[in-house]
Amino acid sequence: MDYTPRAFKVIGALFLLMGVFLIVVGTIGGEWPSMIWTMVSLGVLSFSMSYLYPQFKQKDERMKWIRHKAVFYSFFVMMGIMAGFHFLLALQVIALSALDLLSVLLALNIVIVFLTMVMLSRRY
Repeated sequence: MDYTPRAFKVIGALFLLMGVFLIVVGTIGGEWPSMIWTMVSLGVLSFSMSYLYPQFKQKDERMKWIRHKAVFYSFFVMMGIMAGFHFLLALQVIALSALDLLSVLLALNIVIVFLTMVMLSRRY
């Protein structure tokens, strides 16, 4: 029996628990650490991999195509998100430090790529 999907679920739950803990501590302390978004995105990555692992294990043309298309689609989504952040920062609608902005962009990139893979694997 292959326990790898179950291990991904356990790791994902741990990452999400750490993210929730950081949110609670940040709310009590009055300032959220920038790594909250990374922890939550790694939780999403782990849950996505628990779903995708049995399909990735096959290493067939379908999974190569799904990986290729997911990176392709997520590139354009990330370009749109970065343009949106640029617009909001230029108009001073939001004020983020460079560390916070990079943390949010990294987390969004991880989430978008892996959720796109999940959506494409369900569709094709």
